[in-house]
Amino acid sequence: MTAAISTILKDVQIRGANVTKHENNAKARQELLESARRLVAELENPFETVGRMSWFEPTRYAVTRVAFDIKLFESIMANDGAPKTTQKLAEMTECDVVLLSRFLKHLLSAGFVEETSPNEYTGNAMTAALATRIAQGTVKNCFDHITTIKDKLCEFLRKTNYQNPTDKDASIFMYAKETNLHYFDYIKQPGHEEQLQDMANHMDMKTLGQKWFQSSNINITELFDNPTNPDSVLMIDIGGSSGHDISDFHKAFPDLPGKLVLQDLPSTIDVIPKGTLPAAIKAQGYDFFTPQPVNEAKVYYLHHVLHDWPDEACRKILANIAPVMKRGYSKILLNEVVIKDQGAEWFATSLDMLMMLTHSAHERTERQWRDLVESAGLKVSRILDADAVPEKIIEIELA
Repeated sequence: MTAAISTILKDVQIRGANVTKHENNAKARQELLESARRLVAELENPFETVGRMSWFEPTRYAVTRVAFDIKLFESIMANDGAPKTTQKLAEMTECDVVLLSRFLKHLLSAGFVEETSPNEYTGNAMTAALATRIAQGTVKNCFDHITTIKDKLCEFLRKTNYQNPTDKDASIFMYAKETNLHYFDYIKQPGHEEQLQDMANHMDMKTLGQKWFQSSNINITELFDNPTNPDSVLMIDIGGSSGHDISDFHKAFPDLPGKLVLQDLPSTIDVIPKGTLPAAIKAQGYDFFTPQPVNEAKVYYLHHVLHDWPDEACRKILANIAPVMKRGYSKILLNEVVIKDQGAEWFATSLDMLMMLTHSAHERTERQWRDLVESAGLKVSRILDADAVPEKIIEIELA
């Protein structure tokens, strides 16, 4: 056993005890998971890693995508997940039994299903998750679009002499799809209704788990420090899609004075089902590349908006908010990933690659966030860590 493995095993033991002691502590769980990943990376030899990356991960992804089409995970979870034979599942999914048997064995090796006896399967927590619209939308959105884009990545970079993509009008997505439409415009075209729904379900992934405002590190009273007139605007959720974030915020803090506003493109706002939003939230059609129509709100909130855009576009978005902010009162809150300068995490770097492929955009380090904000005539007053939540809260004020 190497010294590195011995050290990691000690970390696993210490962090495992911490998880046992603090069973529902998300940060403790994430720390143990990080140690477990380091242990696997140290135990696995380089060619085992190459094999897993080249053989296992792509085929697991592909088989999972096919499983959605035949509703395999829903079939496994039917009747409260009672064990079912491969033959029974083949009948339920209308899939050839030999083909399905091969799929099931591969999904078993991934931990996505459980085997109760030879050729008999039941579900687990992962099976149940993969039967949901959010998980399926996320995988389908990435598989059906991102994988086709990445196939053109090498070709695109060769043609551009390996320059960092920063032109939103010449993205890898647009090159791969042979279109002059940006990603969001492309999937809104007729004939792409299913892909649009998959993208919406994918975006709902960010509503799962602990919210930033539930973190013990975030003092909401301090963040919304000045007294607010009930008739003034407390918070605007800019680019907030169907309103998950602002609805959850209102549910958590129903007694905070002030109005709540959800803003997104009219095409998004107009299709929000009636009764979905709480009565306290006003929905407003708005394009964030145009001047912000609401003056002197307490908080202008943007969640995963700027990471979709290159710096030049981000400056325009911020510049449209700055003129309506009240000095010493208004603030912008960005809910965004901040990539570590050292020891960057897979979640952040994966999103960075996805933003590059899709939008010619990127996730940012703290220095990059500060430089971007300052270039728009604003200043970062502080960056708040929200426990185990991957994103940070970047508080911005007038310079």
